[in-house]
Amino acid sequence: MALDGLVLANVVHELKTTLVGGRIDKIYQIEKEDILITLRNQGSAYKLLLTANSNYPRVHLSTLAKNNNQEPPMFCMLLRKHLGGGKLLDITQPDMERIVCFSIEATNELGDKEVKQLMIEIMGRHSNIILLKQDGTIIDSIKHISLDKSSVREVLPNRTYVRPPSGDKLNPLDVDEMTFIAQLQAKNLPLFKALYTSFNGLSPIFAQNLCVESDLDSQAFATSLSQEQLTALFHSFSNELKKVKDALFTPTLYLDEKELPYDFYCFKLSNLETLEQKAFDSISHLLEQFYFERSTHFNVAQKTGDIKKLLHTFLDRSVRKKQIQEKALEEASHKDLYKIYGELLTAYAFQVEPGSPSFTTLNYYEEPYAEITIPLQEHLTPIENAQAYYKLYNKAKRTELAAKEQLTVIEEDINYLQSVLLSLDLLETKEDIDQLRSELIEMGYLKKRKGTTKLKSNKKDLPFLHFKSSEGHDIYVGKNNYQNDMLTMKFAKPNDLWLHIKDGPGSHVIIKSIDGASISEEITLEGAMLAAYHSSGKMSSHVPIDYTYKRNVKKVPNAKPGMVIYTNFKTLYVTPTEAFTKKLSIL
Repeated sequence: MALDGLVLANVVHELKTTLVGGRIDKIYQIEKEDILITLRNQGSAYKLLLTANSNYPRVHLSTLAKNNNQEPPMFCMLLRKHLGGGKLLDITQPDMERIVCFSIEATNELGDKEVKQLMIEIMGRHSNIILLKQDGTIIDSIKHISLDKSSVREVLPNRTYVRPPSGDKLNPLDVDEMTFIAQLQAKNLPLFKALYTSFNGLSPIFAQNLCVESDLDSQAFATSLSQEQLTALFHSFSNELKKVKDALFTPTLYLDEKELPYDFYCFKLSNLETLEQKAFDSISHLLEQFYFERSTHFNVAQKTGDIKKLLHTFLDRSVRKKQIQEKALEEASHKDLYKIYGELLTAYAFQVEPGSPSFTTLNYYEEPYAEITIPLQEHLTPIENAQAYYKLYNKAKRTELAAKEQLTVIEEDINYLQSVLLSLDLLETKEDIDQLRSELIEMGYLKKRKGTTKLKSNKKDLPFLHFKSSEGHDIYVGKNNYQNDMLTMKFAKPNDLWLHIKDGPGSHVIIKSIDGASISEEITLEGAMLAAYHSSGKMSSHVPIDYTYKRNVKKVPNAKPGMVIYTNFKTLYVTPTEAFTKKLSIL
């Protein structure tokens, strides 16, 4: 993932063209480290996303980002105070660093106009969003960095802002041939490493591309190259940087053999030319398509880590309970033998010698009749031994009955917990997470948090995953057990097709019928692929999927959420793929 200084130059050019001169309308902090700013410019509204997320830091225009926070955090309130209603004057990228500076003119509390700077530093785990006064004093930042965390620089309120150190790297836009060659020869590194450690904004993948275009070995050292080779490398370098100066960007997404996003860049790269390519008119659109799903899953994983840990604890506990009950059943399996012992001792008590450790007789309760030896307690009479075996028989019978009942309950719990664990991968929004927490509270797995309030849902937006079949049918997938119940029992119509993995945890899938018409085999297959992908069989092949009309699906009274019974079904086998799922997806 090469979001380097050159890609950022593409982003800055797009943002300047689109946003400069516009006014800030609203500011949200949609995640712990994500800021969403809505602006209006020349009669159009835009969303600007800035994220200092250590895994996926970036800045670009967005169409998918939404605010789900009811109460804005302190940093968000600070930005609203200083930047609300402000005019965006300029957007710059100093020295081709992975830093973007937004200069914003806004009115202060006294009614005077002041220029503030909103900086985003895209530096991996050191990424940050920082608000500055015009003189460079830090007002605040989304991450506070003190000297005990970093000996290089502080990022704290009222400190003077200092850019992250870049070592001896140079601005690639200002380098001549002599400086370029001298800088590379001074590095005792393979050529591609010498390139990206010598100049700001260059990523390893771009450095390797320069070597390929110059027909040079990327592992060679600059000191081993001839003057002609170094000159050829500089010309390739200059040609690429001229594209940046002239804003001749060609945003390109590279896909792997499964047609899934592999990498991207602001130019076409020779070293990735064997991969399938997808061109974009907007670098923001490309970045959003590449990052949105990954960052969403990362944020959800962070917020649901406690739920996942708790579910695994309950699941392990249920598995241990199951093992105990299965052992009890195994022990109770000898109950019929105890009864036979009791019956034979009662019948032949007169033949048993007092104080004998055992008694051997013919077992006429089982064919073919054979001799059987009955262990005895020597201090008991034959009748007392028989009574002891009757007690063991009755106890084993009660144990067997109770163990079977417990196993049914335990297996239901295991299936339910596995279905909830599966649903964690499908959650997308804060509402999805809150809905799952509510479900687990109602089922007794979680305790209700103090001060939590029920969020109001937007009734216009369906909470389910939404797909479109190749023939235009709407296909919906539940993201948790509550949604599965809602989707199947309330949303679906009798003639809609219902699909679910056979004998395993998974999402309910509904294919909507168009005007009551029957659903073709091709569309049923597409729905089955979605059902398999959103189930425990996601990584398997030949996954069995049951399907029937919704009218044949019934809710079991008092059953856990998502648990249903169905009749008149058929089964087909599919091998799910992520690429196929994405083709049907509606963002």
